[in-house]
Formats: sequence, C-alpha cells, structure tokens
Amino acid sequence: MDSLFSSKDQVLLFLIVFSLVVLLFGILIEKSNGLFLARNPLDTMRYESSPENKTERHAGKLFVKWVYYGVSVVIPVCLFLYSGVGSKILAILFISGTFTYRKYLTR
Repeated sequence: MDSLFSSKDQVLLFLIVFSLVVLLFGILIEKSNGLFLARNPLDTMRYESSPENKTERHAGKLFVKWVYYGVSVVIPVCLFLYSGVGSKILAILFISGTFTYRKYLTR
C-alpha cells in the first residue's frame, strides 16, 4: 500500500492546491477591504466606515499582503519543480501575470 505523498510530485501538487486555496481566501478578504469572511464580502457598504473594525481590517490587509507575496513565490517554484513541460510554461505565465499585477497596483 502506498503512503500518502509517496512521491515528490504529489507533495508539490498538494502545495500548489493549498496555495491556490489560500490565494482565493486572500482575494475574498481583499474584496471585503480587509475584513475577514465572517461577513458577506459582496455587501461591504454596510460596515465600510465603522471604526470598531479598524484592527480587523488592518490584520486582514496584512494577511492579503502576505498571501500575495508568499503565493507569488511558492506556486512558481512548485510548478518549476513539478515534472512536465506544461507546468514550467504555467510557472512562466504565473510569474509574468504576477509582475503585471504588481506593476498595475503601483500606478
């Protein structure tokens, strides 16, 4: 019987999927302006200007910043180490998309 994560590719695939899930949470938190998922991320107008959410908003924005910088490194490295030519092409596309997005944010 094979053990869980018996090969390098299985571990890398798990890291890629986990990083994509964390990236999804980061995007949802960014859309709610730093507030966590206890609220509806599509209805931000109701609690947008309340001062009691200041620390939660600050923590959420730090999490989003950490996710964008962490995931933008982890996913391409895992894709480069994964076997197959297609994964290396995806890594290059992911890196170019990340740089484009960061350049767009600094405007």
